[in-house]
Amino acid sequence: MTLLVARPRYRRVVLCWFGTRLLLMLWATTVLPWFSHGSVLGDVTIYRGWAKILETGTYPVHDTQWQYPPAAALIFLVPQVFTHLGVSYIIAFFFFALLADLAVFLLLLAHADRNAVADSAEPHLTGVWAWVIGGFAIGPLILMRYDVIVTAFAVGGLIAPARSVKVRWSLRGALLGFGAMVKAWPGALVLGLPPRGPGRRALAWAVGTAVVTTGILSLCLTGALSFLSGQSNRGIEVESVLASPFMVASWFGYPVKVVHLYGSFQISGPGISAVSSFAELLTVIGVCIVLWWRLMRFRSRSWTPALMYDTAFTVLLVLVVTSRVLSPQYLIWLLGLACVVLTENGPVRRGTVLARPACLVVFCVLITQVEFPLLFGEVLGAQFWGTMVVAVRNLILVIACVQALRALWQAGAREPLDSAEDSSAAAADQVVA
Repeated sequence: MTLLVARPRYRRVVLCWFGTRLLLMLWATTVLPWFSHGSVLGDVTIYRGWAKILETGTYPVHDTQWQYPPAAALIFLVPQVFTHLGVSYIIAFFFFALLADLAVFLLLLAHADRNAVADSAEPHLTGVWAWVIGGFAIGPLILMRYDVIVTAFAVGGLIAPARSVKVRWSLRGALLGFGAMVKAWPGALVLGLPPRGPGRRALAWAVGTAVVTTGILSLCLTGALSFLSGQSNRGIEVESVLASPFMVASWFGYPVKVVHLYGSFQISGPGISAVSSFAELLTVIGVCIVLWWRLMRFRSRSWTPALMYDTAFTVLLVLVVTSRVLSPQYLIWLLGLACVVLTENGPVRRGTVLARPACLVVFCVLITQVEFPLLFGEVLGAQFWGTMVVAVRNLILVIACVQALRALWQAGAREPLDSAEDSSAAAADQVVA
């Protein structure tokens, strides 16, 4: 990686990442003033409180805001280790998040470089630039939430390199399995794994890693599985896709109230609880569409690394669009996988079928700070500009999700350019993957 970033062809994007992240760190640490530091910092102080409880040998099960899988405890405890060395928990967390951001950047850069070598072409850096610019557009929030750390596990689970095919797919499966025990959604990315040996190996490592991690943490800490019921009482969060129709309807007199429960601002009013219950069904339907495609329509000889990235991106879009909660940090997840897709969309390669949905997601990322924290007060008050920005953002995400589902449905049945045996072998053993 050191030799990679030192190459002249990557100098500009590397310097841009360094410059933008330096600014983000200066804003996060208040060395430079930022217009809404206090409102964004709140979650890190919550993490600090949880870390102190976790040190006592138990999960914060009595805190209604605790709704995380077992391995999230390890993420929150890492900065706590440095507090015993005299470092502030908040500063330690910022650097931890920055390292995860750097990991995603290097993974994307290395992936673009491998594609360039395989295609004998110039590196296609659209995805890398999207991560640099998109991460900066999200603002200091990217360092003030643990979602960039989860994204690093997910991106690594898709494109982490290794010389050996067996080691590569074992590593990727382990990263996805551990990521699932940190924030659940990386586990759904296994739907795009390759057929036959590599896919089975990755799936086995994913399941094994998840089971072993959960088992060890259950022995070390009490309440490891409390997260299973933690989401049951969540309502519709004010920024979610399902909330937008109600927020717009409130302009015309529909009785909607915004209340703070379970760590988020939720809406309440006639019919909202029914829609909240329906959200879970929507998620199941969306994931089942992808699962049905994989089991019944997908042809194993059509698998390519790009199709794996497209599948992962589609599943994540489904999960985000149908979720009862859509916090701004969720866009970090979408940005990470969109960047993987765009990295695969080089002029020579053109492997992905989801370049357009990925670009739509990047656009949504670029306006993140307009919605939060700049107009968040207007969002809570159902005022015009705040509500409209969120509604438009959500509409674009819905369009991207529908486009992704449609394109994926058509892609899995495509006839490969090569013979069946050659295509399958190349997909399984491809070092570029």
